[in-house]
Amino acid sequence: MEGSFSRLQIVFLLLLSLGISNHVLIIPHLLQAAERDAWFSIAIAYLALIGWSLILYLVLKSMRSLSFSDWLELRTGKLGLWLVSGGLVLYLLAAGNMIVFDTAKTVKIYFLPNTSDIVVTLSFIFLCYCASKAGMKTLVYMSAMLLPVVMLLGFGVSIMTMDSKDYGMLQPFLKEGLDTQLSGGIVVFGGSMDLLILLLIQHKMSKPMNYGTIFLLLFMLVGLIMGPTIGSIASFGPFQAENLRFPAFEQWRLVMIGSNISHVDFLAAFQLMAGSIVRTALIIYLLCELTGAKSPKKRQMVMLICATIISLPSLLNVSDIQMQQIIHQYFYDGSLWFGVTLTALLFTITFIPQRKGARK
Repeated sequence: MEGSFSRLQIVFLLLLSLGISNHVLIIPHLLQAAERDAWFSIAIAYLALIGWSLILYLVLKSMRSLSFSDWLELRTGKLGLWLVSGGLVLYLLAAGNMIVFDTAKTVKIYFLPNTSDIVVTLSFIFLCYCASKAGMKTLVYMSAMLLPVVMLLGFGVSIMTMDSKDYGMLQPFLKEGLDTQLSGGIVVFGGSMDLLILLLIQHKMSKPMNYGTIFLLLFMLVGLIMGPTIGSIASFGPFQAENLRFPAFEQWRLVMIGSNISHVDFLAAFQLMAGSIVRTALIIYLLCELTGAKSPKKRQMVMLICATIISLPSLLNVSDIQMQQIIHQYFYDGSLWFGVTLTALLFTITFIPQRKGARK
């Protein structure tokens, strides 16, 4: 038994695991979609996310202390459980492929250019597999220890690069047009569907989520996109920032401590690995939970299979350009429609009474 966790502990876990997506995965695609007006796209998406999160909260409120699988099966039967769980499995597999691919690519480009892609990927996924195998308690405690350091480093790079930024680059405001801003908003909204993870972990909390906590979590996650996005535009200009593969990481290359210390990119590597390992391990853990595997041997086998599947694009050396084109064209649009449709479906299910004779 892993016990239960407080709301604060779960917030730490989600900020670290979801924050790395907002910091690393979303920003390049957001800048490509909205360019100079990327900051306004974030504001548009935030307003839409507030409305969506209210519906998500009502679903969570209906679940109370029940696990997602039990709650769904009590109202829709096994067929409904399999269909919804199958959709979530596909979503998590796609998210897992993205984070493993981008993490391996970052390490390969900046730190280990002469090391085989297979070695980098297998080393990373092995750490994630071990963390997920250790269980939810390990992931929560890792997040509690790592998040404060990651946040301090984030504030540090923002402050230490102030002299390199020109916020006049944000002007003229709203120049790119509404279509461009809405396209950027879709990227942010679709990328924020990771909050659906709350459905899968609320039953592990000592108290169910309240809306104040969800609102705070959403505000902080959107802030994790806004800060580096504005910083990238102010540091490199909207057009150069759009062409950068990892604009948030590149800001670390502007850091100078005094007149003699530079190249502190290893701190960015710490941020990256802290968030990526927790995010990937959490995805593997949740995929195992969705399959319903109970015995330790079955769980280990399922986790190993899931870890292998989400590593395939990196192990097969898929082209980075091709991978980013697929993500940009399909993932965020698909994620938005999947998240909105699933939330609406689950909200409708809250009105279905529990079946007679079902266990409480």
